[in-house]
Amino acid sequence: MKWGAVIAFIAGLGVLAALMVYAGAGGIAHAFETLGLVGLAIIAVLHLPVVSIMGLAWWTVGRDLSGAAPHKFLWARLVRDAAAETLPFSQLGGFIFGVRALHLGRVGAIGGALSMSVDLVMELWAKLPYFVIGLLALLALAPGIHLWGSLGLVFGASLSLFAIPYLLRDRLTRWLEISALAIASRWPNLGSHDEARKFFDRLFAQPLRLMRGFVLHFICWCLGAAETWVIFHLMGLPVTPLEALAIDSLTMGLRTFAFLVPAAAGVQEGSYVLVCALFGISPANAVAVSLARRARDFTLGIPVLAIWQFAETQGQIARAER
Repeated sequence: MKWGAVIAFIAGLGVLAALMVYAGAGGIAHAFETLGLVGLAIIAVLHLPVVSIMGLAWWTVGRDLSGAAPHKFLWARLVRDAAAETLPFSQLGGFIFGVRALHLGRVGAIGGALSMSVDLVMELWAKLPYFVIGLLALLALAPGIHLWGSLGLVFGASLSLFAIPYLLRDRLTRWLEISALAIASRWPNLGSHDEARKFFDRLFAQPLRLMRGFVLHFICWCLGAAETWVIFHLMGLPVTPLEALAIDSLTMGLRTFAFLVPAAAGVQEGSYVLVCALFGISPANAVAVSLARRARDFTLGIPVLAIWQFAETQGQIARAER
């Protein structure tokens, strides 16, 4: 873990602590207590189909890799998210763990890293229309808020982000290749630049694969709004589906800017406080909802990492016995 990530993580924890003091620890605890263990179990189980679809989106990109199978990519996505959300690493740590999980399933590190890099682009692209929908939902709920200028700016930025990769696709391909090779270099003799070039040639010859990945990720973002709606209701904070959509999309949009902060510590909570304030939801309840999502991630992530570590150990033992 680099010093920059360490400093960012510590700063994020400081922001989180300040928000808890500002919101009131008692109010946060009361709202979180309303959720209970049963509620936590419900939101954890509801998140599994979302992770499954994200794993399927990843597999759609890398389906022609040697040894590729949907269940391997689903498991790798679980490991990737578990490491990113529960360990004090940067997002890169989660990416490395995900590629390693695929490698244990006999999918080459180069192919796993390449497919993941493309999958990340599809996931980010899918967030753009979701964020725009959130802004439109906010305008529908609060027409007095003057956001038309911001909406136009977001539309322009979204069109640019969609157009730039196409116009500069050669440079983007090169950047993705370099990033994937950097991740896969942790496992030597598992691929080459020629393999990376062949992968992109096959992928770009089948644009429907990219479109399917984009659509699947967009579905996942929309399901995130449904998850948010459930969390609010389980905590005794009824919101309408449209309000849940606006809160989730805007919060996830703001969280995007915190990619350098491990697990978006503090940034996620601050985003919830800012967005929820637009709907009259108290800071204590906003922080409690964010912490409920974190509790869900830990509930799923800790067992996943334990199983992954066991599999890693067994693989090392098997290799040592050969």
